[in-house]
Amino acid sequence: MQINVFSVYKAYKDHVIIITNRGKAMTKMMSLTKYEHQVIPKLRDQLNQSESVEDVKKFFIGNIQQLLSLATGGDLTADYEDILLLPDQQPYYSLAPQLAGNDALVALADSDLNAVLARLAEQAANRYKHVQKNNSKTKLKIKNH
Repeated sequence: MQINVFSVYKAYKDHVIIITNRGKAMTKMMSLTKYEHQVIPKLRDQLNQSESVEDVKKFFIGNIQQLLSLATGGDLTADYEDILLLPDQQPYYSLAPQLAGNDALVALADSDLNAVLARLAEQAANRYKHVQKNNSKTKLKIKNH
């Protein structure tokens, strides 16, 4: 039986660093869930109010921009075009290549940023598909009357 040991330390710009013992190797990982919890209520409200797929994209991208800014202490400001919602392809989001070279984002390489982005993107992708399906039905009903 393998036991995972977790120790939490406060470090680097108010991020929590989690050191895990998986087998023999020790891994350090910054946790960004603090910022996810700051962004997620607004994102959920906006997604619930979205009436078009464009609304879903706009709300998702705006909240990811906010998350990236919070996670980097304001050192990274992503443009609207730098973030894509990909509702038909996991992990449901894509970041522009120029962001990957940004020093602030490189500093988050040992964090759970990808997992956080994937969770937020999955919610947006699900709403996107729902809105897309319902808009098709609405257009069909209007056309038939």
